[in-house]
Parts: sequence; C-alpha cells; structure tokens
Amino acid sequence: MSPEEWTYLVVLLISIPIGFLFKKAGPGLKRWGAAAVGLGLTLFTCGPHTLHSLVTILGTWALIQAQPCSCHALALAWTFSYLLFFRALSLLGLPTPTPFTNAVQLLLTLKLVSLASEVQDLHLAQRKEMASGFSKGPSLGLLPDVPSLMETLSYSYCYVGIMTGPFFRYRTYLDWLEQPFPGAVPSLRPLLRRAWPAPLFGLLFLLSSHLFPLEAVREDAFYARPLPARLFYMVPVFFAFRMRFYVAWIAAECGCIAAAAAWPPASGPTPWPPKPGPGAAPPSNAHPPAVRRRRLRWSTTMRPSATSTATARTSACGCGMACGTGT
Repeated sequence: MSPEEWTYLVVLLISIPIGFLFKKAGPGLKRWGAAAVGLGLTLFTCGPHTLHSLVTILGTWALIQAQPCSCHALALAWTFSYLLFFRALSLLGLPTPTPFTNAVQLLLTLKLVSLASEVQDLHLAQRKEMASGFSKGPSLGLLPDVPSLMETLSYSYCYVGIMTGPFFRYRTYLDWLEQPFPGAVPSLRPLLRRAWPAPLFGLLFLLSSHLFPLEAVREDAFYARPLPARLFYMVPVFFAFRMRFYVAWIAAECGCIAAAAAWPPASGPTPWPPKPGPGAAPPSNAHPPAVRRRRLRWSTTMRPSATSTATARTSACGCGMACGTGT
C-alpha cells in the first residue's frame, strides 16, 4: 500500500471512534466539534490546497445571499466551473493539488449544490405564503431558515463523509444535530453488521495487489508480453481497485453509523399503513391513494355534493352567504 492509501485508511478509521463521542453530544458541540475535526483532517491531508474548498464555499454562500430565488442554477454553474478550473491547475502551471483535495472538492460540490436547492425551495415556499396571505407553518422537509456563513462552513467541513461520503443534505444534517434522544439510536450492532465484510475485502485487495502489482504496467517488459496476457492482467488490477473502494466505502459508512448520522428523525413520516389501537377503527386514510381517489369519484357522481346543495341554498336566499335557507 502506498503512503496515500495508508493515510486514507487511517482517516476513515479515526472517524469511527470519534462518531461514538459525538453521538450523544448536544447540538452545539456536534456542529462545531464535527466541523473542527473535518477542517483539521482537511488541513492535515490537503495542506494549503484547503483554500480551494474555502473559495468554493464562500462563492456559493454569496450566490445564495444575493439570489435566493435562482441560487440553485447559479451554484451549479459556479461549483462546476470551479471544479473545471481545479482539474486544469496542472495545465495552467499552478501547483497540483493532492488526491485528498480532489476527494474533498468532489463531495463539497454535491453538498453546496444541494444546499442551494434547499434554500431555493424555502424561498419559493415563503413567496407562496406571502402571496396567499396566510402562513401554513413549517413544511415538512424544508429548511427552518437560510443558513448563515458559519452554519454553511460547519455543514461543508463536517467530518462525516468529508472525503468518501455518504452524501447527506443540509436538512438531514440539521436532523442529526437536533436528535431528541440520540442515545436510543442503535449504533454498535448495525456497525458490526456493516463492517464484517471489510476484512475479507481488505485481504483480497492485499493478495491481488501483491500478485499483480500495478507498478508492473509502467515497465517496458509489460508491453513485450502478448496482447491476451496484457488484457488478462487488467482483470486482477481492476479487482484490486474494486476491493479497495469497498473497504473505503464500508469504513465511511461505519463512521456515519457510529455518529448516528442520517438516522430518520423522530418527527419523520409515519409508515403506511398506520396500525390502529385495540378495538379502534382504521383511519380514513388507511387505504392507498388510488383507492381513495376512486371512492371520492364514486361519491361525487352517485350522490349530490354538499357544495352544490350549499350553492342552491345561497341562490335561494340571495344574501350571498350559505345561511341555510329552507332548513
């Protein structure tokens, strides 16, 4: 294994015990502690190239503040334009960033574009409320408010999935910060169930990379072999790559499980169908939407509707109000 691979593995393994520490912490410690750990890991692995991620965050936040109604498209154009510039640094004669910087930049692009989309949805919902003239209260899935600069930085540098994922939206990040009973969320047993294939994948990676090293394809003697032999050599090489990715993804998911991140909130949607209590009748919405639509269509075509009755009474009265004339 190369030094970069060892560093990558150590960073992923460190996130697992840290996750157990942050799991039961309060919202403030979770937010700023996780951001401090993520920023520290970024500085350790990326060095001065951390400036690329900071510039991307500041540019996206400025677009969100300036044009919240169209910030999604603007953030998409900004982040991918900077990503194109980031990939062309070597062609422009600028210092080439480390592979860790590349991983951070890719995940950060997903985060910031998603954040801009959530802010735009919030802004459009607020405009609809102002146009209707009354407030419907907080809608499920929307942000409570537009995040500030510090909140955007804390979300962007959260150590959970900062290099490998899993990617999660800002709304999911807020649910993690505000978990009412984080100690009740299971972590150890789900982590062990998810982690058990990792040693096998790691052993297969070490075995295949030892028998078929990647460095051999850079030697002139490799190209002196027949074409079928060279094509066959690619199979174990790609197999080793796949095993390495599997180990990294499992370790990243275990860090997420340890911190109880991306766990469904207590106020999330109720599973269908709801279970009534003993002796209680099933609720009226316990049928699939298609069945409810057919029943509603039958009721409106087979019997007079209350709306038409009220309209007839209003016309008979002539006062413009459904005052119940004729009852």
